[in-house]
Amino acid sequence: MHTTHIPVTRSLFDDDCYTYEKKLRESFEAWVRSRKGNRSGDRSQRELREESMVVYREMWDAFTAFCAQRQLGLQDILPEDLDSFLMSRGTGHDSTRPLVRTKGDELSLRYARRYLFLIDRITCLQARVAGIEANRAAQKLLERPEYRYANAEDKNPIPEYLTTAQVKRLIAHVTQIYDNADGGAPISWKEARNRSAVAMMLGAGLSPGDVRAVDVSGIVVDGGRKAGLPWKIHVPGNGNSPPRDTPIAEWAGRQLAFWLSVRGQQKIQGDRLFPSSSSGTAWSHTGCFESCKAVLQAAGLGDATGGLFMLRHSFALRQLSKGKTEVEVARYLGLTDVNSMRRYRGILVSPADVV
Repeated sequence: MHTTHIPVTRSLFDDDCYTYEKKLRESFEAWVRSRKGNRSGDRSQRELREESMVVYREMWDAFTAFCAQRQLGLQDILPEDLDSFLMSRGTGHDSTRPLVRTKGDELSLRYARRYLFLIDRITCLQARVAGIEANRAAQKLLERPEYRYANAEDKNPIPEYLTTAQVKRLIAHVTQIYDNADGGAPISWKEARNRSAVAMMLGAGLSPGDVRAVDVSGIVVDGGRKAGLPWKIHVPGNGNSPPRDTPIAEWAGRQLAFWLSVRGQQKIQGDRLFPSSSSGTAWSHTGCFESCKAVLQAAGLGDATGGLFMLRHSFALRQLSKGKTEVEVARYLGLTDVNSMRRYRGILVSPADVV
């Protein structure tokens, strides 16, 4: 069994002026700066989008806390340390213990692979600047089959999605404006936000990142079938997908209209449709994830294994079932490669007018 050890080598920032935490944070910021202005065709080298930077910084913060507690610099890390870290995040490969779900992204081997790539890139940059040989701990783990082939086509399972009964149950929950069906106290503005965000994932196919990026100005009301009801939303591009207009299911449009009224009553500032605070600050990756997962749990879907993206998959499947083409649905989802729609072939679901 691997035990905590005292580092015996010195990293780039190893001096008495910095704590381990400060050194690790500076390593991350140096990596971000190294990519600034880079328009390389290699996605792993080009400048980071703000959305990606926020996610990577949250990931790195967790890794920083782990290393600082053990007084580990990047040059000191062993493969066993990374195994321990991934296991603590619920991403490790250990058949003897269940995965532990913690704050952050969906926990999977693919997410673990993403973590290892991040650690490896920052470690290599630090070593290159210092003129020393890079620590290969992360690379060694990436050579393991479970991580090396985590993105392989045969590792891409059939997407999780909601049944028609689950869809109806979730819609019934998110459209309640009181704490319970018997007419309890009105829900708080943040709960209204959370439920409306989930409504847009299920009723418009938005991803969590889309939910956090859309502005109030992107809501389209004019020209719809129901006067005064939002029926379409403009989603800005994010580097991986182009800007797009996505239709909103009628029930989700009503929920969105309710949220807009709450937003106005609370005098929420800024242009973000779903902000973190009344001052209009951006909703964090972790904050959005945790808040929306709580909505699913409150609706009785806590055992569903597909995470938030099963809402998006449910939207796509029902659009296809209602006769929309793969090209149309791919456009709704912001997918530039229509071949991504292959995952939905062979899955038959009810058209369910509710989505």
